[in-house]
Amino acid sequence: MDQNEIRTGVVGLGYFGSFHARQHAANPRARLVAVVDADHGRATAVAAEHGAQPLFDHRDLIGKVDAVSITVPTSLHHAVAGDLLDAGIHVLIEKPIAESPEAARDLIRRAAAAGVVLQVGHIERFSPVFGELARATQAPRVIELTRIGPWKGRAVDVDVVLDLMIHDIDLALALISSPVSSVEAIGAAVRAPTNDFAHALLRFENGAAAHLHASRVADRQERTIRVVDMDRVVLADLAARTVSWTAHGADDRHEIAVPPSDNLALEIGSFLDAVARRQPPVVDGEAGLRALDVAERIMRAIKRPSEAAQYSMNGVSS
Repeated sequence: MDQNEIRTGVVGLGYFGSFHARQHAANPRARLVAVVDADHGRATAVAAEHGAQPLFDHRDLIGKVDAVSITVPTSLHHAVAGDLLDAGIHVLIEKPIAESPEAARDLIRRAAAAGVVLQVGHIERFSPVFGELARATQAPRVIELTRIGPWKGRAVDVDVVLDLMIHDIDLALALISSPVSSVEAIGAAVRAPTNDFAHALLRFENGAAAHLHASRVADRQERTIRVVDMDRVVLADLAARTVSWTAHGADDRHEIAVPPSDNLALEIGSFLDAVARRQPPVVDGEAGLRALDVAERIMRAIKRPSEAAQYSMNGVSS
């Protein structure tokens, strides 16, 4: 493969898919060959914008591209990604990796059999703010991750655990390198048929814990991660793009501002780099599976009132 040009495509041209197409077209390593959507008008419009070929069936990409972004609904992830992986095409698939852990395992197996890259779109891993936070911590003891915002009326068919919280599940698992030993959670539907807010407590085998708060019906916007480490408390504000820390027992606070970045461009650039170098991606299928597995455990815990009642909500607001 010519490392200076990777033939790419995008499957699914909804809200996120249009951004993926724009980034593929702008990346100097890629040549956006085709875009795919069942809506002929949408596919034709996005293709014309980027000088690509409009297609209406993902299987028509076979033989035309080397790598793709898949941004179709989660219920279609397994079918679409499976066809393309089997054809030897490298895949970047939006989170969550699949509808079930079993489907995720199958995609991982098929990617390995074809010898191709399978990357999962946990975009916050590519945030320079998260990178600074990770460098500022050594052995997290307690993590509090908050991702809340006002009602926007989108993704109402997807549980908030899979819509929003799964980002922070992935970040918690990346910061705490230990298996999850127990899960407690509560949540409720407010405006959608699925949970609109959820609170979870994850305990890890190494003794660490993570508190996760997600809401799409909150009265404010907040995306923060607070880490109690061995010798300091570190706070990352992903929206304000700041990282601050205070040593235990001290009053002075240190803060750095992180320059603006396009995290989707960084994510797609990292994917294309993994494809060109034939190296494992930063967020591989196994990482996507781990996040999905914990998300499933949280949603099951929400359905068990007796266990959910054990979770203390003191001082917590959706």
